Amino acid sequence: MCEATVYLTEDGREKKVMQDVVLVQPEGDAWLLVTLLGEQKLIRGAIKKLDFLKHTIHLSPPEETAVEG
Repeated sequence: MCEATVYLTEDGREKKVMQDVVLVQPEGDAWLLVTLLGEQKLIRGAIKKLDFLKHTIHLSPPEETAVEG
């Protein structure tokens, strides 16, 4: 099987968000993560690294958008 573990970098540390992920689908400014058993999570962030050898996905927090005007 090709499940992955998803990590989110916060304050310079990686936090495990979800394991056994089989689907990563873009949903606007977020990613829908779905496990083999159908558990779902919506996580905002940008993909920083995909490591297929280690079966990991690394996300960085979403960039804060500056409001001009």
